[in-house]
Formats: sequence, C-alpha cells, structure tokens
Amino acid sequence: MSGKKLITIVLAFFVLELVVLAVFGGFSPQAEDDGVVMTTVGPLTLYKFDLGLENFQDVARWHIPGMSGFWSFNQKTVIMMVLIDILIISLAFMSTRKMKPVPGRLQSVFELIVDMFSDLVIQTLGEDGRRHIPMLGSLFLFLWISNVIGSVPMSAEPTRDLNVPIAHMVVVLTIVHVEAIRAKGLWTYLKSYNEPFFVMMPINVIGELAKGVSLAFRLFGNILGGAIIVMVISYLLKYTVIPVGLNMFFGIFVGTIQAFVFTTLSMTYLAIAIAD
Repeated sequence: MSGKKLITIVLAFFVLELVVLAVFGGFSPQAEDDGVVMTTVGPLTLYKFDLGLENFQDVARWHIPGMSGFWSFNQKTVIMMVLIDILIISLAFMSTRKMKPVPGRLQSVFELIVDMFSDLVIQTLGEDGRRHIPMLGSLFLFLWISNVIGSVPMSAEPTRDLNVPIAHMVVVLTIVHVEAIRAKGLWTYLKSYNEPFFVMMPINVIGELAKGVSLAFRLFGNILGGAIIVMVISYLLKYTVIPVGLNMFFGIFVGTIQAFVFTTLSMTYLAIAIAD
C-alpha cells in the first residue's frame, strides 16, 4: 500500500469520527448524557450517545442458567469478538481462495504477515518452531484488530475488558508449559522449579505466575488507559478535533505496538521454556 493511499484511509477515518462525534457525541452541554433524545424523524428516534467508558458492573450480560452472576458474559465484548473472528476468517478465505503467482492486494497483505512471523518465529524458536506460526500469527491478528477497532466509530475494543487479556494469557501459558513438558519430559520440567535450590520452588512458581499477570495487565492497562485519556480530554474539549486524533493514535499506533509486544513476549516465554 502506497503512502498516499494510507494517508487517504487515515483522513477518511478522521473525518468519519468527526461526523460521528458531532452527531452522537455532540458539541452541546448534554454531550455526556446517554439516552437524551436528539431528534425524531418519523418512526425513528435518534439519541445522544455517551462516548465515555462503560461501567463494567452495569453492562448488558448473558447469564449462565443455574450459576451465580459472576459467571456471565459481557454482551458487547462477545459480539465484538465474534465480529472480529468473522472478519479474520472471511479475509483469510478470500485471500487464499484463488492464490496467484502475482498476488493481489489482499493476498499480499497476508503473505507479508506470514513471512514476517515466519522469519521471527524461526529466528527465535528454530526450525521446530514452524508449527507455532499459525498460533502466534492468529494471536497477533486477533489482538491487533481488537485493539485498533476502537478507532472505528460506535465500536469498542474487546481487550478493554480484562477478561479477554486474561483468557489469552491463560491459553499462552498453557501452551508454553505443555511445550516445555514435551521438550524436556515431565520429570525434568518439574525439577527445573527446584533450581538452584529446592527452597526456591515457591519463588519460581510465583515468577511463572507473574509472567502471565504482567502479560495480561500490560495489554489491558495500555488499552484502557488510552480510552481513559481520550475520554477525559473529550469531556474537557467537548469532542473537538484533538480527541479524535488521540483516539486514532491510541487505537492504531498504541494498539499495534501492544499486540506485537504481547505476541513477541509469548514467543519469548515459549523459547525460554523449551530451551535446554
């Protein structure tokens, strides 16, 4: 993609966000009020849209029958994750349906991602690490789109919900330790927690748990922190041009960096776990 086309896409998103913020966020004193009727056009009623952070204690949820309220699903998070999954699967299908020696734009994008992660994974994990390329590439794609989708008006980042980074952290750590057992054997794997002395076992266990906590909370904190900064400045400046630019900065730039950091650290933990 040429620089001119990239600038055009960024400007289009910028203008779109300005329009949405002006209409649904408003420049009026009631811009922060959710549910305030803006206008009525025939049978259609338009409401002011609250662009602030939602209260996760009071969001629409799907509850599991017979279980307490803790075991429930945030409807917006689930819907956004399903939409992202459908988007990734659709793009992958369209890019691989008719492979060409001279790739088109969509095929070129996916080939670029595959080549980048293939080189990175092989350099870090060796030739045996090729089988982890699909997992790590899918992890990056999902987290990247989850982070940057907040720049699209009327959408929200699934990674802003702490449950999503924690779930990905649990999956990554499970794969890391399963691979460590496969590479070293169960006894050698368990014995590694007693190094250099057996009294260090509790500290080593806590260290492994700390890896997962830092992995999940780093992603969650950066995405939520960006949303908080945009919200505060938006309230102060009544949704003028600066918050729109900040929203795009945190959504596109910071979101891309955090997705790459999460994936790279996952790959690093995997390399350390299977090292001799």
